[in-house]
Amino acid sequence: MKLHLVTLSLCFSFFCGAQNQQAYAWWNTIHNWDGVQSWSNYIPMVPGKMGPNALPVPDNQVGRIDTTLNFLLSQEVHKAPNDFTTNVFTRVNIPIKNAAALSLWWVPFEYFKTDSVVRDSRAARTRNATGTAMGDVYIGMHIPVITDKNGWPDLLLSINLKTASGTRLHDARFTDSPGYWFELSAGKTFNWSAKNTIRWYASSGFYVYQTNRTDYFQNDAFMIGGGIDICANNFSLRVQTNSYVGYLNDFDTPLVVRCEMRYNLKKQILFARIQRGNFSYPFTSFRVGAEFILR
Repeated sequence: MKLHLVTLSLCFSFFCGAQNQQAYAWWNTIHNWDGVQSWSNYIPMVPGKMGPNALPVPDNQVGRIDTTLNFLLSQEVHKAPNDFTTNVFTRVNIPIKNAAALSLWWVPFEYFKTDSVVRDSRAARTRNATGTAMGDVYIGMHIPVITDKNGWPDLLLSINLKTASGTRLHDARFTDSPGYWFELSAGKTFNWSAKNTIRWYASSGFYVYQTNRTDYFQNDAFMIGGGIDICANNFSLRVQTNSYVGYLNDFDTPLVVRCEMRYNLKKQILFARIQRGNFSYPFTSFRVGAEFILR
């Protein structure tokens, strides 16, 4: 009886393996699969060769914590040559007695569609290059170092973790691996009336994410960024430029410029943002949504 079960198990395994090879015969041919390595070794895990939410450039911190309990909900669209992505983006900010703040953000749903050229450049394995995915959860802790002290700029330390909760690594949508970054930001506000202000800020840090290469197991990147916020009554304008620079020299130096308009309704803030990237992040992105002030 045991011999029959072993025989059936081996036959089933052989049948499933043969079916799998047949289903991905087109991929094996295009990428000259050697029959030994895992398909994941063929996925180029760098920001310029994956989906827009896989290894994005983090938003610039502004040198101080957000002291409100709030929840952000938005819709994003990312466009690049022969590449379309739309997703939901969520974020929650939790102040901790005004001494620190905890933030969590997530892409709970992503829809994507590319052509075969983009599919093959990423070694993606879904033949029609269309599908849905779920993104990584990010966790950030923001700790004030200096706050409004004798004319000095505010100084904020941010410690951030990228989890491995994202799906569809086989389509180069998310990395299925952790990462982290440290960021130190400084900023100062100038007032010309009670509701009219200008705040400048700048930051630098260190960003690390895993790769699937055998020569370099992780990419260590230097982060830099800065921006300005202009507030006039209930309207505000935010302009930022942010980048991180990896050492692989393989589409791993993304730089983005962001411009965001916001309108404050006291308990809600409506906003619209446009973002443009460089060759290592070849997406033009749009975000619209609302931030709900809970406390």
